[in-house]
Amino acid sequence: MAEYQAYTCDSVGNVYDRIPFSAANFSSLLSAGDSGSSITIPLDGTFTKTEMRNHFRSLSRIIAIENNRKIEYLGYITGKGYQRGKSLLTLPLRDVWFQFPARFAFNHNHPNVAEWSEEITGSLAYQGARAIEFGRTGPASPTADMPVTLPGGYPGASSTRPFYGYMLERVDGVLTELMDSGLDIFMRPRWSTIDSQVDWVYEAGPAWGSGVSHEFFVTAEQAGVVAFSETEDALRVTNNAYRVGEGSEVDMLVRSNRNLTSLYPLRESATMSKTVTKADQLNRLVNGDLSIYEQPTVQWQFAVSGDHPIAVGDTARLYFNDDLWIADGWHERRVVKVDKARPGPDIKTISVQPTGGA
Repeated sequence: MAEYQAYTCDSVGNVYDRIPFSAANFSSLLSAGDSGSSITIPLDGTFTKTEMRNHFRSLSRIIAIENNRKIEYLGYITGKGYQRGKSLLTLPLRDVWFQFPARFAFNHNHPNVAEWSEEITGSLAYQGARAIEFGRTGPASPTADMPVTLPGGYPGASSTRPFYGYMLERVDGVLTELMDSGLDIFMRPRWSTIDSQVDWVYEAGPAWGSGVSHEFFVTAEQAGVVAFSETEDALRVTNNAYRVGEGSEVDMLVRSNRNLTSLYPLRESATMSKTVTKADQLNRLVNGDLSIYEQPTVQWQFAVSGDHPIAVGDTARLYFNDDLWIADGWHERRVVKVDKARPGPDIKTISVQPTGGA
């Protein structure tokens, strides 16, 4: 039986207090941040108005939601909604990804940002970690710190990427470029110290997965799986990709490539990557576009018990027999999203895709 608790924390993950809540909905995603998560607080006298305004301060407070002593969601408070007569306070929440567009990936301690530059050599995951490190390091005030653990030991082939202060690159722009080159990122919420501190752990790598596998017999009578569905979206299929880098007019850095074995009619894309200054970096992005968008995006969705341990990055092996649409046999997919809502049925909704797809 799921036992949910919620806590309010400061901006670096230190727990203030356990809080009551009457409703919550939240999502965890691979290589993306959530949107639309929220928690509803009953105004039942548990806290004074002064305490509530401190506990629920926008941008400066993080809400932690746990289930059976495991953190399932962390989200910054991004606003508040109150309506007299309903005795409820609704807090919209966003996970740590929402911070990245508001942080620059340069050395904030350098006296002249326009003159600063650094070349980072390492795997794509390492380069992403350095971008986050740049974004959370700087002068003491206002604080730049974020409760993100960068564990090191990042897998993948090594390459060199320059960072230039005059480009004013944001952390999310760097991460998007790296993900377009084949990197997967999961910001895993957790108790860093039980009952006192929470954080996100940066887990990343090419075709990253948790290494955990689960099996489901979808068409069996007591499968433990409900509401299975499939959707396909072909709008982003690309077989001739262009990337435009630094420069202007005839001096622009441009690279392109075609998928000569594509099964589809010509579909072209052009993406601006104006912070890219190296041809090999731009080639990597072009090839990433052809790989990621080679096929239509096919996503499966199903629901399981709220206590099931399946999580983002896990492998789901699903068995079908005599289904009207899905081929018989085993199918292996990676979990890319987990949705939960309270109150309601004690289930969580799982979205899975083939590894490496869009």
